[in-house]
Amino acid sequence: MSVHTLYSLSARIFWHLLRISLSCSLILLDSAILLFTSSLAYLLPAPPHKSSQDVHFYPKTILITGVGTAPGLALARAWNAAGHRVVGADVADLALSVRSGGGMSRTLLVFYRIPKDHYISRLLDIIHREKVDVWIPCSPKVSPLEDATAHQVVESRTSCRCIAFDTELTACLLHPDSFRHYVMDKGLPVLERHQVQSRDSIHKILHRSPTKSYQMRRLNPIANEGAVILPKRTMSKTYSEVSDIEVTKDRPWVLQQQTRLGEFFADVLAVRGHVHAIKVRLVDSRASQWGASRLDEALAVAIHKLMQSFAAKAGARMTGHVSVRLLVDQEFDAHSIRHSIHIAGCTPGAEAVANLLRDAPCPIAGYLAVISPDPVPARVLAALSPPTPKFVERIAPYIPAHKHLQFLRPLLPLLEILYTEISPFLFWENPLFTRQDPLPWWWHVHVYQPLREIWMLMKQTREAGLTE
Repeated sequence: MSVHTLYSLSARIFWHLLRISLSCSLILLDSAILLFTSSLAYLLPAPPHKSSQDVHFYPKTILITGVGTAPGLALARAWNAAGHRVVGADVADLALSVRSGGGMSRTLLVFYRIPKDHYISRLLDIIHREKVDVWIPCSPKVSPLEDATAHQVVESRTSCRCIAFDTELTACLLHPDSFRHYVMDKGLPVLERHQVQSRDSIHKILHRSPTKSYQMRRLNPIANEGAVILPKRTMSKTYSEVSDIEVTKDRPWVLQQQTRLGEFFADVLAVRGHVHAIKVRLVDSRASQWGASRLDEALAVAIHKLMQSFAAKAGARMTGHVSVRLLVDQEFDAHSIRHSIHIAGCTPGAEAVANLLRDAPCPIAGYLAVISPDPVPARVLAALSPPTPKFVERIAPYIPAHKHLQFLRPLLPLLEILYTEISPFLFWENPLFTRQDPLPWWWHVHVYQPLREIWMLMKQTREAGLTE
């Protein structure tokens, strides 16, 4: 066994043992918190469902796969609070028979473990057995294409409706080149990207779009070769810069449009071609003030309008969760400035669910539109999600002000790692915890996760022994 392999194995073993030790050391404190909150929930029960007072209300049966995740459990709690029956399931990728934390939630009517190798067949069995009306996939252990395949099988053999795209659309959304062509064919805005083979073609592009900024790189760049930003501040500097670049058919360059306002994501729930929930978030975590001004609200409205057009052009097959990557520029006219939004990529599936539901209400009415006989366009507002700074970014500004804390600066990366490991045990930091349903949090950090760590530890040491 090489030294590098031995070091890597030792590091993995250390982190497994650290997590197990943390779980054991905090179990008494967390158990006291569990007992207190459970007693409080018993003495102060939640108010009755509003649906119980509606004589026309008919509860639906909702299947949520990936209920052990934070967004899956949040969905289960929201559907239960609305008076519906919730069937929870987790996709099992390990030979570990214990339930996840979400599987212990009091909001579930019943819980299932689905083996990864028999995903579609077990899914069909559960849907038939429980008479499921709507299936919402939230499991990160299943790829979007696997969910898309399951969607087509389920809807062809049962009356259950699925919040997932079909296989053709999913494959298109996942592949960058096919997605770019798809967006262009629909007449939606994408970033300009040109392969140039002469200086004259560069000048033509710059003259055609004088308000835009471009980054130019060699098509096959050599090591440590930087990019050129065009145009320069003056026309003479631009001509001078371009004249120094060797551009030929044998040595082409790529000219790609740049953006001034940065990179955004629009996390969207689309149902039958309509946007029923949308969250707009800025990628840069350092921009802590984003979302506080009216200009940010105007940008969110413009993004919402673009996403509605994106969903409508796909029609009824646009049903699912998708996180669309957007690059935003500013275009200058004689007397005004306007936002120019360009679609740059997307991620369908469970990742989009997690971002959409983080610190936001679950769009129950939007999901129910999938089984509505006469769906109407939703009137929803785009939620602005300010970037969540990391633990280090939150404490770093205070360190220079205290000379006795200067020694912490080199330790900031380690503090970030330690905080990441400890935060799941803090009930106020863990999204699995609620006052009415605290058991999933406790079960996850003190039963499911330690057993998973032990299983992984044994598996890795056994494989290392076999390799040696």
